[in-house]
Amino acid sequence: LSPPDAFERLIDHKKRMPHFLPSFNNFSTQEMQHANGGVGGSYAGGTLPLSMDTRTGRGKQSSVKERRDIAVDVREFRSALPSILHQGGMRLAPVTLVVGDFVLSNVHCVERKSISDLFGSFASGRLYTQAEAMSKYYKVPCLLIEFDPEKTFALQNASDIGNEIRNDSVCSKMTLLVMHFPKLRILWSRSPHETLKIFKKLKRNHEEVDVDKAVEIGTNDTLDELLLVGTDGYVDDEDISDVNDGEMN
Repeated sequence: LSPPDAFERLIDHKKRMPHFLPSFNNFSTQEMQHANGGVGGSYAGGTLPLSMDTRTGRGKQSSVKERRDIAVDVREFRSALPSILHQGGMRLAPVTLVVGDFVLSNVHCVERKSISDLFGSFASGRLYTQAEAMSKYYKVPCLLIEFDPEKTFALQNASDIGNEIRNDSVCSKMTLLVMHFPKLRILWSRSPHETLKIFKKLKRNHEEVDVDKAVEIGTNDTLDELLLVGTDGYVDDEDISDVNDGEMN
């Protein structure tokens, strides 16, 4: 082709080319790539995305923020669990808790028991009081039973479990406890490292714990009990009657 013919064909081809959408005119390529921290961006007043990444394969970052805050009763630092939680990325707030040992969120309260603690708490009746307090203040009260990784993952031998409720059976006591507190959830953990995984899963879809609120919960009940303690160091019907008469007066 001669140069004049080539220019005429080029002019004719350009006339038939589609026009660009006017909504892109105000964006430079660099601005579009910078939008939303990548090549995503948007156009048409922010109502339409420039691109959408639908990949969900390995290596893709999750947009869900990991929940990390846990309120921990200071007495629990005598065990290995707080150290393992810290190593696992949890942010611990050491406080004095009246209700529970660990507060994971505003709905999850956890009372932790080793196997020896569990038997002792059943014998003293303290576990009943702890389960009652957690059920009163939290939507999801949890009893964490943490086993020794060096020992068998069982409360008692299968041959010792019968069909009847017995006072000397820890499984019978566990059954009665759950029947009396239907909200109570039992968490079985083979080791503190397994507990870390359980805590992360429980926290996943819930807001971070309000530490100040967790510390305050149950303090009024404790104060009431102290006010009811008589000169003999025990609470009896006469002490309760004296308090009620004083309020009436």
